[in-house]
Amino acid sequence: MRPYIDCHNHIGRTINRVPPVGQNTSMCLARFAETNIYSAISMPTAVGSPINRGVDDIWDQNQVISRACQSFPDRFPIGLALIEPRFGEKGVEEVERAMSELNLAGIVGHPPVREDAIPFIEVAAARGGLCNLHLHDQLMVNIAQMFPQAQFIVHASSYASENLAKFDNVWFEVVQYPDGRGSKWDFTALANKVGQERIVFGADLPYYDYRFLQKILETADCSDQLKDRIAYQNIIPLIQHYNPNWQIPTEPIQSPRIYQDEHLWACNTQHTDRLTVYA
Repeated sequence: MRPYIDCHNHIGRTINRVPPVGQNTSMCLARFAETNIYSAISMPTAVGSPINRGVDDIWDQNQVISRACQSFPDRFPIGLALIEPRFGEKGVEEVERAMSELNLAGIVGHPPVREDAIPFIEVAAARGGLCNLHLHDQLMVNIAQMFPQAQFIVHASSYASENLAKFDNVWFEVVQYPDGRGSKWDFTALANKVGQERIVFGADLPYYDYRFLQKILETADCSDQLKDRIAYQNIIPLIQHYNPNWQIPTEPIQSPRIYQDEHLWACNTQHTDRLTVYA
């Protein structure tokens, strides 16, 4: 299998799902070792992460990402800070602190991303930061226009490919489905709309068993050149924009721990492409 670089990796826990889901850094690297993921842009987990202590919990989650980047700089060359609009100005201050003190490269926002996320994006944009936003609607069009100095990673949906291709600061993330469960990727058509150099691979761990997506890409009816671009080549210059000295490792990582398959890849019995492991 070709190398992969993941633009969308979460470390942490989502506690409001049944069953809960999450991964620690060790489990993440073990999954990478089995699936030829050489490196990843990492970020805290999505909506439902612990916030009992308010912004202190957000800070702790951002620190986990910072430590992963420090401990495994070749595997986690850059990290993103979690935004939590419910915390208002305090949340904005946490993003400023995470980018300045923890050296995180930008932010990640999770659904529903609405207008109250704009002050957080402004903080990242002021620093030329990277913003991974689960957003592909008219608001995203407005945001891309509003913040030309920021770089954005968005879901490569049909809407995004039709309406966001004109912005050269937008990168298009291939995740499990383009337009909801059951929809299918046409990578050649996507490349024709947004440009083959701006499509990147997103595993969305620990929520999806991205091995399904890897198989889709590996067997897709498109050129090997395009497959290489999506799997790892396109994301390299984006990472190097924030970490100029980084180079893709020459070999996949060795797993720091041996896990049983039923633990590492436990799935939802209703949707077998979704993981249910809680680390």
